[in-house]
Amino acid sequence: MTRGIRLVTALALTTFACAAAAADAVAPVVYDATQLAFGRYVLVKRVGVDGWRSAFSIPGHRDLGSATQAVLSEAARAGADGVINLTCFDQTDAVFDPAGYFCYADAIRLKK
Repeated sequence: MTRGIRLVTALALTTFACAAAAADAVAPVVYDATQLAFGRYVLVKRVGVDGWRSAFSIPGHRDLGSATQAVLSEAARAGADGVINLTCFDQTDAVFDPAGYFCYADAIRLKK
């Protein structure tokens, strides 16, 4: 029984370590707009305000960290290497959703 528990624990730790390494490998980097010359990257997507829905509804998040992570996750899904012009607000919408954090950015892919 003890050997089985050790095996399950080792497997769980290995799986967690691999998942964490994979998440770190694809996580986009947040760049300051002054760090990259304009010709060194290509705009992939405007994250957080792209599309017609952002004119009517802005997704709110409980804290600044989760709002930033939502932008980085969306940038990663779009195939971006990083984001620039990351801007965050502490209020999403004064009429419909007065509480919450909201961020937007430009998802970019670096040129080789």
